[in-house]
Amino acid sequence: MLSTPRRPISRLFAQRDPLAKHRAVTGLGARIRWWQRVGSLIGVAIVIGIMGVLLAGCVGLIVIGGRVLLDVLVS
Repeated sequence: MLSTPRRPISRLFAQRDPLAKHRAVTGLGARIRWWQRVGSLIGVAIVIGIMGVLLAGCVGLIVIGGRVLLDVLVS
């Protein structure tokens, strides 16, 4: 008896996938584009910079507030 490759019946009548080139690549073949990495690096640097400025501002306010309170208490 000859054996034939078994394919589902739906595959016999299926057409070629027109969007095959646009599907996401997964697994070991997946790569991130260089310009996406650069954009992410710039975004992270901006977020860290903004957080640093906010932290410095909060610390400055605490120091100035403490100095004013100490001056009021002493005088």
